[in-house]
This record gives sequence, structure tokens and C-alpha cells, in this order.
Amino acid sequence: MEHMSIVVVGLNHRTAPISLLEKLAINDERSVKALHQLATYEHVVEGVILSTCNRIEIYAVVSKYHAGAQDIRNFLSEFCHVAPEEFVDQLYTYHDDSAVRHLFRVSAGIDSMVLGESEILGQVRRAFQKASDEGLVHRVLGSAFRQALRVGKRVRTETAIGRNPVSVSSAAVELARRAFPASGLSGKNVSIVGAGKMGRLAAQALAAAGATDLSVINRSSDRAEDLAEIFDATALSFDDLEAAVTDSDILICSTTAPQTVIDVAMLERAMQDRGEDRPLFIVDIAVPRDVEPSAAEVTGVVLRDIDDLKEIVDANIGSRMSEVAPVEEIISAEVARFLDWERSTEYAPTAAALVSKADEHRRSELEHIKKLLDDMTPEQRDAVDHLSRRLVSKIMHTPLRKARDAASSKQGYLYLTALRELFELDDDPES
Repeated sequence: MEHMSIVVVGLNHRTAPISLLEKLAINDERSVKALHQLATYEHVVEGVILSTCNRIEIYAVVSKYHAGAQDIRNFLSEFCHVAPEEFVDQLYTYHDDSAVRHLFRVSAGIDSMVLGESEILGQVRRAFQKASDEGLVHRVLGSAFRQALRVGKRVRTETAIGRNPVSVSSAAVELARRAFPASGLSGKNVSIVGAGKMGRLAAQALAAAGATDLSVINRSSDRAEDLAEIFDATALSFDDLEAAVTDSDILICSTTAPQTVIDVAMLERAMQDRGEDRPLFIVDIAVPRDVEPSAAEVTGVVLRDIDDLKEIVDANIGSRMSEVAPVEEIISAEVARFLDWERSTEYAPTAAALVSKADEHRRSELEHIKKLLDDMTPEQRDAVDHLSRRLVSKIMHTPLRKARDAASSKQGYLYLTALRELFELDDDPES
């Protein structure tokens, strides 16, 4: 019986800079193709890809731990066209109970850049659903992710970790507010580039911070208009992007575009038109980045990205640190519960294989004495058949009971493996 391992391989805001995270990011448009490619690797049995603005993680069930983890590293390198030496030193790898614990911590929001943030739970749900739709989630990952989503809801209900929610978007707005300490955001021309979830949260934070002159720019005009209507903003198309850059005091960028949408040339033209005495403050929270990094060198442009949010984020962590301990207690209990389930489910196929093996031998022996049975009366044949079944049942009773009891222990897998090897169950086609 080959022992399947749950593995997570990834990197996040703590282990890698934004310049590396964006190279390995897998956006929605590429996620289906990525899942199909992940499924082609020899040792990957199940898989989920979680890619957000501050993490890229591959969760998998693999047939062999070391070979499976290497398959995932190869996948990241080959799909994202990044040489392994560029990222392997930043990767973390967890397996089995540590992998499950990591997934539960991610869903609970305590592994996020913003402690307790709520967006991650929706991102985990969407990643799970997409992998399920593509047929890459089965029994083990399916159970792990469903329980992770329950953990995420439970910690936000039973603890205060999610109260007074802070998000990457609201941290970006706070960064912009600090850039104008005298006047704040009132009277400033603010543009949001991207009308997705991050853009919506940014608009909400801007409204709360007192911004009144707000524009929303998006490739889909419908989404821009929907968001603009909610926050009494102006909806603009991407054709208006350069004009908006020229007119804005603050830009918050959060599209899902696979490449930059604002380059150095655009900013140089914009700054020339607006004059040197009017700086442009940009916060780019997109991964991959929306703004060409070298734009920071353009005179009058102040460019910030996710790496610059850490000071804001750290200032908000203090009030929530007291909630981490109760969250960790919930996670530990849920990990134990998952492991109990996993061990117990390994018993059923072993028991079925053992019973099948024994019954196969019983039927084979009856076949050997078929001529003798033919000379018996129907009642005698039934008696022989009944006797053979009772013998098999009595012989199997104790091994099956002990296997069931052992399955729920920490050594359960070792007991079940020994049982299958002793009875050569893996060589049985019916098993």
C-alpha cells in the first residue's frame, strides 16, 4: 500500500520579495492551463493552486513525498519559465500534518501579511472550486479543503481575529493618506485602476478616509460603472488611463493584468503635462505589478508596492496578537480531527482487501473438491459452504478488529502496511 502524502510547496511575502512573487504568480486566466499541466507530473495525484497578491502555493497529494515535492518545484519552474535557482532558496515545503496545519492557518488568516484578513478565505474557496471543476481534487484534498473552509469560518466566529478588518487595500490607502499629512485625502484626485475585489476594498477604504474625488478605471466598463455607482465615483475606460494618470494626485493599482499597464513613458508624459510642483503618489498592490518598477525614477513620481506596506501592516498587528493563541488552539483541534479521519479511512480498503483475499482462497479450495461436492445432497453442500464461511469469519475477526483499533492511532499506517504486506494484499487484483 503506497502511502500518499499531502504536500504544500510555496513562497509568500515573508520568504520572497514582490519581484519574485510576480514571476511565479498564476492569474485566473492561466489557472486552468496550470492545473492541467500540474496533473501531468508522475507523482501528483491531487492538486490545488493558490495564487494571491502575497503568496503562491501548490497543495498536492503525492504518491511519494520527495519525488512529489520535486515534481511541484519542476512545475513552478517550467510553467512560470523561472529558473529553479531563482526561487528554490525561498521555497517552503510542508507535508502530512504540517501541510494540513499550514492550510488551516492560511484559511484562518494568521499566515497572511495582514493578520486576520478576510479575503484569503474567499481565495482559498475559489482555488479549491477551480481545481475541483478540473478534476484534480478527490477524497483527501477535498476533505482537507472543505475542513479548511470550516476552520476559516469558525475562527472568525469564535475569536476576534477578524474584527475591525484590515486589508492590503486599506493598508495601501493608509500609505497614501500618510503621504499627504497636512491635507489628507480630502480634495485630492484619486484613481483606482482595477475594479476587482482589491479595487472594491480600496474604494471602501478611500471613502472611509474622506476621499471625495474618485475615479475607477477598468478594462470592463460594466464593472467600473458598478463600482463607481456604489461610491459616487467616475467610471473611466482603459482608453482614459493616461489622462487619468495625468490628472490624479493618487493612483491605487490592483488589476489582474499579466503585465504592466503603466510604463515609464506614460508617466514621463503625464509628469511633463502636470508640472514639477505636483507629485504623483502611486501604490501598486497588483501581482504581477501594474506599474513598471523603474517608474520610481521618474521625477515627481513616488511609487510604493506591497513590500512597502509592511510598516502599516505591522502597526495593526498588535491589537490582534492576543487572538492568535485561541486561533491556534482551534487549528490544533481541527488538525487532530482531520488526521483521525484520514487514519480511519485507510482501514476500510485494507479490511475489504483482506476479506476479499480470504474469500478468494475459500472459493478456490471449494473448487478443488468440486467433484466431492457434486456427490453430496444440496443440504450437505450448503453445510460445507456455511462451515467454510464461518471458519474464514472466525480467523479474520481478530486481525480485522485489531486493524480497526490500530487505524486510529499514530502508528496506524504502519500496522495497516504490515497487514497488507503479510497477506500480500497489494498483489491481489481484487484489492
